[in-house]
Amino acid sequence: MLVQHAGVDGSTKDGIAKRKPRPFTSLVKRFGRDRNGNIVFLFAFMTTVLFLFAGGAVDYSRWNAVRADMVESMDAASLALAQLAATNPDLTEAELKDYGRKFFEANFDYETSLEPGWNIVFALNDDAIIGTCISGKINTYLLGVAGIHNLDIDKCVEITKKGSGRIELALVLDVTGSMNQSIDGKKKITSLKDSVDTMLDVMYGSDDTSENIKIGVVPFNANVNPGGAASWSNEWADTSANAYYHGRRFFHVDNNGNIDMNTKVNHFDLYESLPGTDWRGCVESRPYPLDELDIPPGGSLSSADLNAYLDIPSDYSDQENAQESEMYDAFNSAPNYSIASSELTSPANFKWVPVFLPDEPDCNNSEDCETDSSYSNDSGTTSYGTPWVGYYFDDPDSDNSHPSGNINESSYGNRYFINDNNYTHAGNAQFDKYAKTVYDFREVLRGNVSYPDFVDFLDELTISTSPLSSSNYGYGKQEYILRTAYVGWWDPVTSTYKGKYDTPNNFSVNQVGPEIDCPDPILPLTNVRDDIQDHVNGLSPDGNTDVAHGAAWGWRILSKEAPFTEGIGPGDPDYEKWQKAVVIMTDGENVVGSDSTHWDSSQGQYGFATEERMGAGLNTRTEMRDELDSKLLRVCHRMKAEGYLVYTIMFGLDSNSVRNIFKACATKPTAPYFHDAVDGDDLEDAFGDIAADLVDLHISK
Repeated sequence: MLVQHAGVDGSTKDGIAKRKPRPFTSLVKRFGRDRNGNIVFLFAFMTTVLFLFAGGAVDYSRWNAVRADMVESMDAASLALAQLAATNPDLTEAELKDYGRKFFEANFDYETSLEPGWNIVFALNDDAIIGTCISGKINTYLLGVAGIHNLDIDKCVEITKKGSGRIELALVLDVTGSMNQSIDGKKKITSLKDSVDTMLDVMYGSDDTSENIKIGVVPFNANVNPGGAASWSNEWADTSANAYYHGRRFFHVDNNGNIDMNTKVNHFDLYESLPGTDWRGCVESRPYPLDELDIPPGGSLSSADLNAYLDIPSDYSDQENAQESEMYDAFNSAPNYSIASSELTSPANFKWVPVFLPDEPDCNNSEDCETDSSYSNDSGTTSYGTPWVGYYFDDPDSDNSHPSGNINESSYGNRYFINDNNYTHAGNAQFDKYAKTVYDFREVLRGNVSYPDFVDFLDELTISTSPLSSSNYGYGKQEYILRTAYVGWWDPVTSTYKGKYDTPNNFSVNQVGPEIDCPDPILPLTNVRDDIQDHVNGLSPDGNTDVAHGAAWGWRILSKEAPFTEGIGPGDPDYEKWQKAVVIMTDGENVVGSDSTHWDSSQGQYGFATEERMGAGLNTRTEMRDELDSKLLRVCHRMKAEGYLVYTIMFGLDSNSVRNIFKACATKPTAPYFHDAVDGDDLEDAFGDIAADLVDLHISK
């Protein structure tokens, strides 16, 4: 039986009953239960998020544009205010701040975008730094829908004087003998003092001190005197004579007159042996290449790290200009070590040794320098069998008839006498001990006594043309070395050496006691203007030129590491805000002193030429002088690699070689970093330009 269903209107069609329509609320409930309907709510939610995101991007872009213009305008206003303050010291703080605000508003294009109540503040209480801060808000356009009606736009900047802001400056100043010469009627040393005064005027203005300026002074000639180091102590001085070169050119004689090559001669003991003679502060160089590094005493260094210091820096591999070529050559030609790297890296070699020059043969008066005919009646022998037939002890350098220095001890011809009164006069209390030393020396040379360590000592300090053991006894070079290397005999009761130095004397070089041409001491970093000016005004010229040694000590006084610890260093508060700089000034080329000795040079902080203390094979004055140029370039490179500004000044010097070296040494080969000062006026301008560059304003934060 066919069942019929009623339609909506109760009718049927084709036997299919029509469903009765449901109420609207029923349809809504059904739609809500249908998962396919959630997409509508998701679409509505995502539309809101996309709107907020787009609105946020618009408001953030606007905030960023306002902030960028604000910072640029703050920088400009701060620089303008600082320059106005520098040129108009009579303006009040209120007047300066008003000027700064007006300058800012004139340059800021978005002032109307800031909500009322914004504020700009200029901090002027620091002489070196001007701090400018803005606090304020900008209203939003679209983020207000999300309840974000404004955005903070606070910002601070700092304007710092590049130099007299926070600056540590080393003045490395030439005080060699040539600085006593005059240009246009004015002594060069006077021009230097006036020039430093000009620099201090620019950097200090009318102030006596500054919390943002520290300046040190390194006077140099062939030596440097770090005796002003406040940290002078066992920590950086080799008081125990453990350093390789400590006492290297001397030998120890015990109280019985026996040579003892196993005991080192301590320079501090030598100073103690000279009543009334104090060490002024000049030091020998550390073993190469430690002499050109800022490695603290007591530190440690591996052989690999040591070797890396002499690698050619990648900066100069292309050699695109003359300055890079100079630097490349300085590293490429660096000599090998003259002692083993394992010995170099010993902690003792990181310390410094006081300069103590040998007491070279000298004449006390004209009578002592007469020919042997004056002493024709003096004959006989010492108790050790050493003869003195009419000569006492000969001067190996004065016999022109025996250029080889190999002389028969019984025939001296027309020789000049050398008389060191304390130990060469028969009857003197010290004579027999020294006579025994001479006798032992000659016995070794004859081959009658085997003492290889003593032979090695003489060999090391001599460029000899024949073996010491030859039948010709070598009384030339070797006996001269014996004379200079003998320091007297050791008295264990007083812990001093006796019977050698007879100062004051007419020394064969311009020597006052055991130090030669020792300049005024280093002035450590200080912020007191008068201390700097007084120190420079007291400088006295003397001696030869070694710019490299001076530059290395300029580096060291700026470092925080001992021996000078006044400099700021990593880890100190505000370290990154300080700039380190060095000014290197010279009026001459590097020089290695010449004396007519068997050691081929006078002694400086690198000893005698034959000692090869500047590197293997460098045993002549000419080679040493050329190496000083390269050494200076390497020191300059290392300072610049640490971020130091390097300024160089030639003064009254027409030398292309120095000009090329000083250009390569400087931060840039042009002013204000390099100056070629022809006269005193140019020198004053150079120091003034450098000071102006140092105090030039820049944005530091």
